[in-house]
Amino acid sequence: MVFKKRRVKLEDIARKLNISIATVSRALDKNPRVKKSTQEKVFKTAEEMGYMPNQIAKSLSSGKTNIIGVLIPRYDEPFFIEVCRGIDQYARNHNYKILISSSRNSYQFEKENLISFERGLVDGIILSPTHETENVAHLNDLTSKGMPMVLFDNIREEVSGADHVMIDDIKSSFDAVEFLIKKGRKKIAFIGGIKQKKVFQDRFTGYKSALNKYKIPFHEELVLHCNSLDREFEDREILDFFKHLTTSPDAVFTCTDNYGLLAMKTLLKTEKKIPEEVAVIGFGDLGLGEVFVPTLTCVSQPSFEMGQKAAELLIKQLNEPEDILHKKTVVKLETKLTQREST
Repeated sequence: MVFKKRRVKLEDIARKLNISIATVSRALDKNPRVKKSTQEKVFKTAEEMGYMPNQIAKSLSSGKTNIIGVLIPRYDEPFFIEVCRGIDQYARNHNYKILISSSRNSYQFEKENLISFERGLVDGIILSPTHETENVAHLNDLTSKGMPMVLFDNIREEVSGADHVMIDDIKSSFDAVEFLIKKGRKKIAFIGGIKQKKVFQDRFTGYKSALNKYKIPFHEELVLHCNSLDREFEDREILDFFKHLTTSPDAVFTCTDNYGLLAMKTLLKTEKKIPEEVAVIGFGDLGLGEVFVPTLTCVSQPSFEMGQKAAELLIKQLNEPEDILHKKTVVKLETKLTQREST
């Protein structure tokens, strides 16, 4: 019979060296009250015995874990992957680790995850709210308790005490559609995500504003708000959208890179020439558009930089003196239109 090996504890090291548990603990923390020779003995014995420090127990005494909780709506979205890369790089350069969880686009799961973060002793939280998050009372409750927080991307309502990192979705979309109009396109289709999501609402507003400025008629038929949160079904929705159009668009503005690529795939299947017959613009510019043929023109969103800035703001909060009231910071990052073969 094989027995599971018991985890080595502080008392095991103390017993072996015939010193107090408190001395072992101080030695492992390199406390100057413990002689260097004792510290060396404790570290050597701890290594020999395979001791692993209990991070939670350590945090209870120090009040700090050096862990940042990151909550995103979904794992399979390239945008969130890039933001998390940015957060992780900045955090690690400043001696923090990140713990990533997903709300799975559910307001209820978002609340449950945040409770777990609070109880799990993270030092602060970086969050992209779900499209279902219309009530931010749970976020205000956390910041009122002193939990440092930064929100990014889908910010429907400002949260007191939390910093914000975002882009100007309305202007970014307006500029992209204006670019198509100046290219002579007048029947511009719109493909966005679920209607309740703030970023998609803003991108739709930018699309309509550009049409309105140049007195181009708005056609409801040329608008698709994808309801699916699954890539396989998004593909089907976009295919059905083009299949049932009675008006052929001469351009398509899409709210994500993925929608842009799916739109091009569908158009090419129906033997439409891109960009001669139909121009296509995506949103994000997360690398996929460069490998597709033809390459995809995109609104380039600074996703990695967004993650870095969110981490920077949070760590700045974490280092603020406790007796100073935090001054809210709102950062708007710039986007640009990266032109490629699809336009």
